Amino acid sequence: MTTLNFALHNLKRLKSDFASLFFNIALPVVLYLIFGASQPDGEAEIANGNMAAYVMLAMALYAGVSGAVSQASTVVVEQSTGWGRQLALTPLSDTQLTAARFLVVLIHVALPVAAVFLAGAVTKAQMEPWTWLWTYLITVAVALPFGFYGRIWAQAMRSYTAVSIAATSVVLLAIAANLLIPLTEDLLSFARFTPLYGAAVLSRWPLTEGEQFVQTDPYWVTDPLWVPAVSIIFWTALFTLTSLALDRREKHRA
Repeated sequence: MTTLNFALHNLKRLKSDFASLFFNIALPVVLYLIFGASQPDGEAEIANGNMAAYVMLAMALYAGVSGAVSQASTVVVEQSTGWGRQLALTPLSDTQLTAARFLVVLIHVALPVAAVFLAGAVTKAQMEPWTWLWTYLITVAVALPFGFYGRIWAQAMRSYTAVSIAATSVVLLAIAANLLIPLTEDLLSFARFTPLYGAAVLSRWPLTEGEQFVQTDPYWVTDPLWVPAVSIIFWTALFTLTSLALDRREKHRA
């Protein structure tokens, strides 16, 4: 079994997973249309675009992270069917398995993000031409590590309940990271230590140049680039290493 064949095997589940398609693609698009495109202040200019684009990027990242986490269901399938033990007997190395799973996560992330971007492009979201490209690439990149976050839940709990918990936790992480609901400046001090904070700031960086909207005066707060960069590096390393360690534990049991 090659790395590509293993990735394609997992991707076949996507076309029949209507729940994930709805919650990861349709729902974020609807949320953008409600809270971005239909708002009267959506055309207000900010840095390299407008407020509708600001909301669009928030919903796009939420969609991408949700898509990445949703692929955790493949872990449960592997465990419940004994597929994980079968993989342990194949010549696929840990590196090859990780690469295949990365390809699966990439598809789960790229499609939802593209859907929200398309909705923004045909409504009132406005950004500089170069900003559209960079925000899309960055949003996809910073959402990818959360595929390993979802896998950790599934690997640790070994049930479909874990997938539901992981998906629900994305909402809480998004709120805590100043992504879905503007926080106060005081709460932002705590938000900087949450897993999704760095991804949220980086995904909007080409648009806002580091500025974030908060509930109270001064309403816009700016972080230096190193803050979100360190955050995403730390959480990416933690998610990846933890998932790999749980994979090795499963192989040893086999």
